[in-house]
Amino acid sequence: MKVLHVSDLHIGKRVNGMSMLDDQRYILRQILDIAEKRQVSVLLIAGDVYDKASPSAEAVTVFDAFLTDAVAADLRVLAIPGNHDSAERIAYAQGLLEKQGVCLPPVYAGEVERVELEDEHGPVEFWLLPFLKPGDVRRFFPDEEIGDDYSAALRAVLGACAIDQGKRNVVLSHQLVTAYGTAPDRADDEIKLGGMDNVDVSVYDAFDYVALGHVHRPQRVGRDTVRYSGSPLKYSFSEARYDKSAALIELGEKKPGDDVGECVSFELIPLVPLHDVREVRGTLADVLAMGTALDASQDYLHITLSDEHPQLDAMAKIHEVFPNAMMLDYDNVTVLIDRPQTQLTADPDSMDTLDLFSAFYESQVGNPLDNEQRDFARKLIAKVEDSVAKGLDGQEEGAQ
Repeated sequence: MKVLHVSDLHIGKRVNGMSMLDDQRYILRQILDIAEKRQVSVLLIAGDVYDKASPSAEAVTVFDAFLTDAVAADLRVLAIPGNHDSAERIAYAQGLLEKQGVCLPPVYAGEVERVELEDEHGPVEFWLLPFLKPGDVRRFFPDEEIGDDYSAALRAVLGACAIDQGKRNVVLSHQLVTAYGTAPDRADDEIKLGGMDNVDVSVYDAFDYVALGHVHRPQRVGRDTVRYSGSPLKYSFSEARYDKSAALIELGEKKPGDDVGECVSFELIPLVPLHDVREVRGTLADVLAMGTALDASQDYLHITLSDEHPQLDAMAKIHEVFPNAMMLDYDNVTVLIDRPQTQLTADPDSMDTLDLFSAFYESQVGNPLDNEQRDFARKLIAKVEDSVAKGLDGQEEGAQ
């Protein structure tokens, strides 16, 4: 049986104010194409289907179209809610969807949803474990000492499952799973709770494959058959250097005496985005010259300018070449620190607005305005003073 494992779709997410829906449609279509080309039987979505508990109508439409296409391709879809999802919303119309081959588990009420599928080697048990906190679990296990311990909570939940070790067992889980006290590698924008929400990997020892969601960088945890698929798209510039992939899992025959996971093989299938996420550094002139050399004018960019002075209309000029540039900052801190502060020697009352601004600029930056900057400042000050004068004239007329 071939299984494709993805997670953290975050449909509806906005990055730096920009909608990712077109990118998400593109990558979801690519996931279905991979499933068809590699003859996948089951698609696993390990949580965070949406980016918000109350997703937008557009986000719901995108996921609805994805499920419709998956069912048309004869894929079984097994999905769980993550911490960004509403378990109640994800479970909506679950009875109807299950008849179409889409299983979305009900809200956790003391039992883990189990789906049994078969191939030429016999049954495979899929356990659909939604994102859980200790508070979601304690009332169902009053005799267990759970407290606020995530590992204890998940151990109680999975310990109550009637797992047949003679069968192949796969669990979907959306938690922060650690091995040997080491947390997985995470993007800068992912929430970190200082270890409070960690679940030890040993909790999943009974399962041949553990399909994890919650962490956006693809990686193994403890053993090769416990894996985060990672998000299908880069949702942070801290992920610019990391490639994205979907995990293709093949479940072979499980023979008596085999170790847990011995029947599993896997392959990481690269995912190619509609727009990549890149970090670019250089002077404004150098960055603009990269427009054709990069062959990436439509990508999402974080640009760091190394110019000694802030550049006039820098972002506007950049958007002419890179329309999807998202962030702009400067890296000239060393230059600023090393500059001596200019002292104001003239009487401020005797200076006009342009001279005052010029003096302020030089005191902050360390160098005087050049001719182009001074000309721009002069025009801007004149425009502001003219607007203020017209406003005052209007107030006087109204008073009369």
